[in-house]
Amino acid sequence: MRYPLTLLCSVLLLAGCQPDTSRPAENEPASQPQDLRQDLRQNLQIVQQLPTPADTSQNALDWPGSYQGVTPCADCPGIKMTLQLDADQRYQLSRYYQERADKPEQTAGEFRWSSDGRQIQLDDVGATQFLVGENRLLLLNPQGERIVGELAEQYWLDKQPDEPQQLTEPELTIAGKWQLTELLQKSVDADNKVFLQFDQAGRVSGYTGCNNLTGGYQLQGPRLSFTPLATTRKACMQDTIEPQLLDVLSKVDNISIAGDELSLNRARMAPLARFTRQKESSED
Repeated sequence: MRYPLTLLCSVLLLAGCQPDTSRPAENEPASQPQDLRQDLRQNLQIVQQLPTPADTSQNALDWPGSYQGVTPCADCPGIKMTLQLDADQRYQLSRYYQERADKPEQTAGEFRWSSDGRQIQLDDVGATQFLVGENRLLLLNPQGERIVGELAEQYWLDKQPDEPQQLTEPELTIAGKWQLTELLQKSVDADNKVFLQFDQAGRVSGYTGCNNLTGGYQLQGPRLSFTPLATTRKACMQDTIEPQLLDVLSKVDNISIAGDELSLNRARMAPLARFTRQKESSED
């Protein structure tokens, strides 16, 4: 019985003296740094394959500058348009109706880019939109779509050489005396003497057809607002347009000027009132 037991102990002792092959030898280089380098190379390849942001007119083109063109006009030879775009997303726009107006319409304000970075929209009354191309702008219809038809190619504005250019009267001003000619799309008799007079200090005065009025106004680009207006309390002998006029003045939020005609507007609706600039007299 002792012999088998002695043999079993010898076998176990020999087994315990065998080297552990499950771990690398002390002088064998570890494989972890090599695996790490391989992982880094794979990650770098993945990053290089990621798509880059798509180029758009907004981020890929040198779009700031002055653009000019003559676009079609229904009742005149053409509309000469000059649009100045600044890098801070402000604009100055001039529209001159050839052989129909004495002076160009001037608007100024801010514009914004479309979500795809291809179109801009001005903050003017008509929310005018343009497709921005390389050194060119394409005037779009009110829906932001290309104008089609035989005259489609005449709606382009070309970028002008980089020279200092100033639009005539880039900032709107309404200082002066204006006589009412139209109220709520109805003509007003010229002999009613209804007028508004604006000064440079932000004050407005006028005559409603019955009472005198006074108050303040703020004009920022084409955006106009009035402070609460005060009127005299004269008893009117007959029906006047005073209630309608005061209601219009409380709703106005923007203006447009074409030559000597001033339009008071709300949003993109038809003008609420129209006035004609009057020459100052010694009696005013």
